[in-house]
Amino acid sequence: MERGVLLIMRRALIAFLLWSFWAHALGGSQAVVLVVGSESSVADLDPVTVRKLFLGLPVLINGHPLHPLRNRSDQRLDPIFLQQIVAMSQSAYDRQILIGVNRQGWLRPVELTSRPRLLEALYSDPGAITFMWLRDVERDPKIRVIRVLWTD
Repeated sequence: MERGVLLIMRRALIAFLLWSFWAHALGGSQAVVLVVGSESSVADLDPVTVRKLFLGLPVLINGHPLHPLRNRSDQRLDPIFLQQIVAMSQSAYDRQILIGVNRQGWLRPVELTSRPRLLEALYSDPGAITFMWLRDVERDPKIRVIRVLWTD
């Protein structure tokens, strides 16, 4: 009886390990991408321009202003945003935004906490730009990926 239980437990453990390895191999890597709506005229933005945009500085493409949308729909995106996009801590970012708003009259980037609302903003505004997980937008014909910002 004990041997049968041990055998079942061993097989279950092997099956679990194989499933874990398979799941990691297929979906283990993640990427955060910079995206716009498919109607946008934005073809590419260099990292310095992306940083300026999300710090609230005005950025024009073909004479039209871009509208940064800070994606707050997933808490795991916050450290990636701070490290890879604006290259500063949350407190330094908040301070910089306040300085730009108060002294320069720059606009604070809109923060959206709902992925459906974020997507709707991208669909409806050709000047909107944001960052998202690649898996959330890779099959969406209304979204165009501009560049990869981060991968694990």
